[in-house]
Amino acid sequence: MSSDIEVRPMTPGDAQGVSGCIVRCYGDAYPKRVMYRPDEVALLVRSHAYNGVVAASGAEVVGHIGFTWPTSASTVVEAGTTVVDPGFRGQGLMRRLGLALAEALASEGAVGFVHFPTTAHQVMQRASLSAGGRETGVMLAYLPAETRDNAMGAVGQERLAVTVVYQPVLKAAPRDIYLPRRYDRLIRGFSDGLELSRSAAGPFRTPRGDNQLDSDFDASRGLLRISVGRIGADLATTAARVVAAHDAGLVHLDLPMDDPAIDHAVEELRRSSYAFAAWLPGWAAHDVLRLQLLVSPSDGELSPSLFSPEARALLAMIRTELLAPE
Repeated sequence: MSSDIEVRPMTPGDAQGVSGCIVRCYGDAYPKRVMYRPDEVALLVRSHAYNGVVAASGAEVVGHIGFTWPTSASTVVEAGTTVVDPGFRGQGLMRRLGLALAEALASEGAVGFVHFPTTAHQVMQRASLSAGGRETGVMLAYLPAETRDNAMGAVGQERLAVTVVYQPVLKAAPRDIYLPRRYDRLIRGFSDGLELSRSAAGPFRTPRGDNQLDSDFDASRGLLRISVGRIGADLATTAARVVAAHDAGLVHLDLPMDDPAIDHAVEELRRSSYAFAAWLPGWAAHDVLRLQLLVSPSDGELSPSLFSPEARALLAMIRTELLAPE
């Protein structure tokens, strides 16, 4: 029973148990491949590069939520690797793990966490909103098709979407951000709903000089991540050269919301078929606006099963942008 299960912070010695729990849930299909290498995970925990909470039944790990800091300047963490052993479900473990995670993050000074519930089923989506979380994005075709819980039935042929959920933990400090006119009302609605104090900085300016960006290609997911540090002239062309160098089916491009050239960049990237993906408050030293570019998506990948009306409204907007580039 749930009362006999201990929920506590993860230790390096839990790495083997977490790996075993993932195997029982996903077989060998979990995309974060390092989680199948417990020695490496233990080292990451020791160095504080990865951490989390576990649910333990005796010596066996039967649940886990992990987290990492996106950057050293972030005020939020990215939570993920959320698993509950199929034999221990229906006992409220997910909620207990979530509460333990919030307590652990508060002690580390994180004001919130961002997590990505899969749309393969609606259980995770419902759970992500139960404690005051709010969806601030939908990332389409984010997970390989085989990333399905063993208890959820047959594996499909299409990549899976995730929702993007911000969960407050502590009261965040106010911030001034540059709000692209296209998404001004949308992001103000998110911030008001989460009681995050955001004021619109200004004025905008035309980008000039060179673009500064970093990129990382995850071949197992076919996902190219581009993080823009400074918006320069002709960002879309610069990004296109990076995309051309990889066999990517999906591109995520992160724009810094402390850059007054962001409005120009958004319109430029929209003309290159990028669409809204997510608002990520506190993701770096600033808030981040994530755009997504999908290469040859199927109808199914553009039509995930979403639980909340808010997520469905977001999806409708994103679909319109993807199917009607400007």
